[in-house]
Amino acid sequence: MRKNQIFSAIAVTLACAVLSCRKNAVPPAQQRVNQPVINSVQSGGSITVGIGSPLQKIDLIGAGCYFYSGHLVNGITNFTDASNWLWHDLNVNVFKIVLRADGVEDVNDNTDPNNTDFSKFNFIGNSNLVDQITALKKAQLINPAIKVWAIALSPPKYLKTNNSVNNGGTLNAGVTNAYSEFGEFLYAHIKNLKDNGITVNYLSLMNEPDYPSSGIAYESAEFTTAQAQSVYTSTAGWLKTKLQSLSISVPVFASPDCIDVTHTGSYVSGLNASGNVSLFTTHQYLNSSAANFSSASSSAGAKGLYMTEWHAGFGMGTTPDELTAALDLVNKFHDAFRGGAKGWLYFEWGNPETNFGGLLYTPWGASAVRKKNYYVFQQYTANLLNENYIPTTLTGITNFGADNVSAFTTSNKADINVVNWNTDPQNRVRLYFGGNISTIRIYRTSATENNALIWSQDNVNQNYYDVDYAGKSFTTVRVTW
Repeated sequence: MRKNQIFSAIAVTLACAVLSCRKNAVPPAQQRVNQPVINSVQSGGSITVGIGSPLQKIDLIGAGCYFYSGHLVNGITNFTDASNWLWHDLNVNVFKIVLRADGVEDVNDNTDPNNTDFSKFNFIGNSNLVDQITALKKAQLINPAIKVWAIALSPPKYLKTNNSVNNGGTLNAGVTNAYSEFGEFLYAHIKNLKDNGITVNYLSLMNEPDYPSSGIAYESAEFTTAQAQSVYTSTAGWLKTKLQSLSISVPVFASPDCIDVTHTGSYVSGLNASGNVSLFTTHQYLNSSAANFSSASSSAGAKGLYMTEWHAGFGMGTTPDELTAALDLVNKFHDAFRGGAKGWLYFEWGNPETNFGGLLYTPWGASAVRKKNYYVFQQYTANLLNENYIPTTLTGITNFGADNVSAFTTSNKADINVVNWNTDPQNRVRLYFGGNISTIRIYRTSATENNALIWSQDNVNQNYYDVDYAGKSFTTVRVTW
């Protein structure tokens, strides 16, 4: 969730300049893939792209519909346009929803978790839950490939140590059958979604259990690693058995969504011992860096690490510079994928606030608007699904570091993403591909451009290309061979 009261980010002062792209007049001898030959380094340095060294495959890209689903489905005046912008024009395959606790089962339906009294559950009283389902149905109508990721922010209040779904607290293990009662609550949600034609594909049982949340006013709960292990062993185990007995699809169980990527590893051992976790997750609000993601990815192992919540403008105050916030989004992509993440989920589809939190700005009673962060997201993720992250090596680029660049490949194509958050342009940077390329397309988002195609060439037939990167811009170089 967006945290109003914590953390601050360093705003970067930026300005835009003009970019140009040039093919060298004399091509070098053709080189084999994985054996790039750098004949000379241009004054702007070089980036060598490891096309032949694919790493993790990116298989989940999407966003969530948490607090502001009402604005998206009821408040804006161009919902049809907005729906197409989000679920047709973006290359996404995940829609994340919240299994709300407030008002759904405030009092235990009965004392037998194996005999659910659905008349005691209220799934229409919480308007946010209703709006999420409406948005999700619209999304899947437009894009049937979209999968559903559900997350519980809190157990129902009768199962909480503070008797509230808000302000932290944790599961009260002293309540009779506490773990299976929590499982019944989740089952009731999944059954309600099924009755609405929705299958839950992924399920997280906890949101930011590592964050001291007693002072926050939205649904939340805290769980130590030992408590989390108990929940994933007993609650998830009960839920799996219940769903199987009713021939309801069992979702893939995801780990608790930590607020801090450095905390993810502490949950791994216990959750693996539960036998009910198939992938690990983190948010990106604290300690984001490629190194920290790499450590968390290493802990997650073959099950993989997925970034499941962050938004542009976080920590930059009420009205950050729009382009600065969007370029910071590229930085967060770089941190996660350079560190081994296999997927990335935005927070959230729409947001009526002015800090660019949503992919769309969705003010009540007006038209939704695409902001810079939308175009940056679109540009970065255009081909991202099922691509593999590939390493890049930078040489001699002034004021650039490794975290300025990320690259991906699949089949006969690759995307190289470069952010220049400096005011000055970085000219004549030579990209080496390790083998001859056929076509090149260059896209840019800047102060004056929104995912604009600024250069294209066919029949390139050489293993390098020189590119200028304007100051304060995000550029994607797309090549085929």
